[in-house]
Amino acid sequence: MSPGVFKIAVLLPALAVLGVGVAFCFARILRGPSPFDRVLAFDCLGLNVVGALLLLSSLFDTDVFLDAALVVLLLGFLGTMSLAAYLERTHAD
Repeated sequence: MSPGVFKIAVLLPALAVLGVGVAFCFARILRGPSPFDRVLAFDCLGLNVVGALLLLSSLFDTDVFLDAALVVLLLGFLGTMSLAAYLERTHAD
């Protein structure tokens, strides 16, 4: 089996699994019983998108997706931290 066929045989199913993970994260964001669950699902969604971008970068042998992954990762982290700080202030006991 050539390296190109092996790469496609491994990376495409991994992308499909990440797609299922993104769908589950969206479901939790929409249905989440508490705002804290929604924040965690938002963070998980960002990590799944970063993983998909890294797999696409490897699949297409390009560095373009790496820059996008870094931007998504940074924005996801900042969004999660700001939402957590907001929820901590509004739901303080």
